[in-house]
Amino acid sequence: MYESHIFLDFEMNPIPRTCREAREIARAEIVEIGAVKLDKDYQLVDRYSRFVKPQYGPIQRHITELTGITDADVADAEPFEAAIAAFGAWMGGGHTRVYSWSRSDQRQLFDESWLKEAELPTPLEGRWMDFQAVYTRLIGLSGANSLSLKHALGAAACTFEGEAHRAVHDAENSATLLQLVKAGRLQEQAGAVWAALHPEKHHGSSLGDNAALQAYLAQLNS
Repeated sequence: MYESHIFLDFEMNPIPRTCREAREIARAEIVEIGAVKLDKDYQLVDRYSRFVKPQYGPIQRHITELTGITDADVADAEPFEAAIAAFGAWMGGGHTRVYSWSRSDQRQLFDESWLKEAELPTPLEGRWMDFQAVYTRLIGLSGANSLSLKHALGAAACTFEGEAHRAVHDAENSATLLQLVKAGRLQEQAGAVWAALHPEKHHGSSLGDNAALQAYLAQLNS
């Protein structure tokens, strides 16, 4: 059984096109780390938020417009290697599972650590779960119909809390869906998604694959 569950999210800033060698390895840099920690019973016990100073260029205007993050926010922040080490210390030891909404955060972390020759904390090198892919499959949708976090929360009758595209808020809202699945509310979520996608065919039935759900819940408890 996992002693803790870490749901994380990164906000990123593109590496300028003039930095061709760097962009061959990573297209962006992490500028904000956000995460929530759940205990073995999937109860929220802590939140984490930290800015990261980019190495290759200032925060681009469209990133500020999307996230609200400015150059002033990251001016006194630690660079990637120190920031990731501090995040690893917060994660702690023990048997930990890491979650993200899609694989993009994991790919970014690995690419950037390779680019900057930074050692990753042990928990981040372990087993990750792409919860977007898992959730999409469990409610009966194909990968081609994968849901955005906002739409997944809406289908679960949840309101996005906090600011969208801020790392800790994205992480906490994603973790909410994990908690709902653990609490056995998958079938009603599947029914809501099915009704939203196919209103003319909805007759109160739910779509979720019960066998897939049982297998997943067994995996959560292992």
